[in-house]
Amino acid sequence: MSFSIERIAGGSGTFDLIFIHGLSGDPKASWTSSTEDPAKAYWPLWLAKDLPNANVYTLGYPADVWAKWIEQAMSLYERAKAVLEQLAGMGLGRRPIALVCHSLGGLLAKQIIRTGNEADDSDWSAIAGNTRFVAFLATPHNGSSVASTLKFFLPRTTSANIETLKAGNAQLDELNASYKTTAAKRPIETVVFYEKFATKGAIIVTKESANPGVTGVNPIPVDADHISICKPASRNSPVYLSLARKLRKFAEACPAIADGQADEPFQFEGTDFAEKASDRRDLLEKLTAANREHEYAFANEAQNKFAQSYIRLGLHAAAKEANDNLLDEVQQRFEMHVYLPLICKAASDEAIQQALQTQVIDAVVAKFVERRVSARKVVEALYFLTEQCHIRWDPQ
Repeated sequence: MSFSIERIAGGSGTFDLIFIHGLSGDPKASWTSSTEDPAKAYWPLWLAKDLPNANVYTLGYPADVWAKWIEQAMSLYERAKAVLEQLAGMGLGRRPIALVCHSLGGLLAKQIIRTGNEADDSDWSAIAGNTRFVAFLATPHNGSSVASTLKFFLPRTTSANIETLKAGNAQLDELNASYKTTAAKRPIETVVFYEKFATKGAIIVTKESANPGVTGVNPIPVDADHISICKPASRNSPVYLSLARKLRKFAEACPAIADGQADEPFQFEGTDFAEKASDRRDLLEKLTAANREHEYAFANEAQNKFAQSYIRLGLHAAAKEANDNLLDEVQQRFEMHVYLPLICKAASDEAIQQALQTQVIDAVVAKFVERRVSARKVVEALYFLTEQCHIRWDPQ
């Protein structure tokens, strides 16, 4: 797996929520329960829907960071630096940050915070300083529990290295001491979940080893094993209910950032394209109803980008008129050439996509050629109109 940080929802929210998987994990599979419909079992998207103020990200990184770590000095530090630089480049650090971590991903989270706190780079420091919520799902915090986790996932690890971890590891002790101090001073709201079911005959991370020792933290037991603890099957699952409740309270304490620091939440009341009352479904629900839920991450980012421009330029009459003309043209062409003749008559996806390209995207670009409207801008307008309930992708 290559290193990646992907925004899957939001952009204008008041806080950033980042999921960090564990050893042998995956930025998608780690957070998806085993159901017949994986597209509906990816719970970061559930939180995106239930917490509209959240900008949701997933972190992916190569699993060999752990193999290297137990053989050398802490390469976890190098991975933390790479993550901090990527997050800084993406503009994170201006809003409060919440981390949800599974297993050894929690160690990476603690290293990110420590490295950011100690950095000379002001952007790295801002990321660490604005991390105000960390949820550990079956994270091993002491040498013995880390050794057990590594031995389970990396059975070929040399026994000498494992025994060294079991006997105690100064780097681990320093890392956890740093986190406890930071969590108390800042403060960082710390939430801990631990597994109650065995994985292949053994509890990988016990209640004691799952507890980082932060004052006031009450570890929560979960009827799950080490692998399934991060894969809630539904919104009624204990882990999801608990995190959604705690993150909702966290969101209430995250104020909108002032203009000039970050994008404000969008307010469209009173504009020509305010949300219609006739179809109050959110973007994900509309796309799901049309079997296009796989487009959600891109669609949400696209409509957010258009909305940011619409709000920013809306103060200028000429710019607002130009955007409104573009939206009018996109809406009319979509309804005339795509929705009524094709979607409402159950046309094939191929026919719909071809009409979208030729009759909407290409045609609008050609009409507004003097304004240099790009195809991407037209697509952003399409999804913006969807979000604001002016167009739909499923027949009535």
